[in-house]
Amino acid sequence: MQQAAAVILRELIILRRKFWRYFFSFSISPLLYFITFGWGGRAAAERLEYSAFILPGLIAMSAMINSFSLSTEINIARFYWKTFDEIRTAPVPDWAYVAGEIVSGVIRGSLAACIVIVMGLLFRVPIVFSPALISAVLLTTVTFSALAISTAMLARSHADQGMLNSFVITPMAFLCGTFFPVDAYPSVLQAIIKIMPLTPASQLVRAAAGGQALPGVQLAYLAALAIAFIALAVFMIGKVSD
Repeated sequence: MQQAAAVILRELIILRRKFWRYFFSFSISPLLYFITFGWGGRAAAERLEYSAFILPGLIAMSAMINSFSLSTEINIARFYWKTFDEIRTAPVPDWAYVAGEIVSGVIRGSLAACIVIVMGLLFRVPIVFSPALISAVLLTTVTFSALAISTAMLARSHADQGMLNSFVITPMAFLCGTFFPVDAYPSVLQAIIKIMPLTPASQLVRAAAGGQALPGVQLAYLAALAIAFIALAVFMIGKVSD
């Protein structure tokens, strides 16, 4: 566990030094989305109702984007700082590196989610802050942190990172129930959207934010994805190290 703690400490030092930069980057996009979609051109009653729908989606989306941004940091460490190579030559097992990076991603994603929750409270959007909501956010950040490690290892240059974000994150951000119900899409598209990781994450966060129990099917599916992505991350790190 000391090896994993070393990786976590490195990421926390980076987070501390860039805290305000991260803070504003975590805040600006959800705020713009919330104002544009939730408050633009709507009557008061409709605005409040839609804001209550969109806020949980923004929480899940922010947790996804900012935990997945771990992949960018990993590739910066690989291609520019070269600290990735230093860590890999040190006696740090693959699982310890993955565990340390996942904790880092969880911290980033959870902080971003908390900022969106506070934003919702400032706009007086009803939301239930509960252990279920915390669990949903944490599971979301673990899932996308593990996915970030796996996809980062696919990049052959820093320029590839933009393509990874375009193919992995952007479609989910707009399709997976953040701004509109999944049922609003054609049935063929729904089948694809429902297997994307952000869809069950949004459903879990939305249920918890509304004071409901976490839906069992979505909870089991997202947990299975998290386990699969963690195993894949350990495999990919080992493959790169060979």
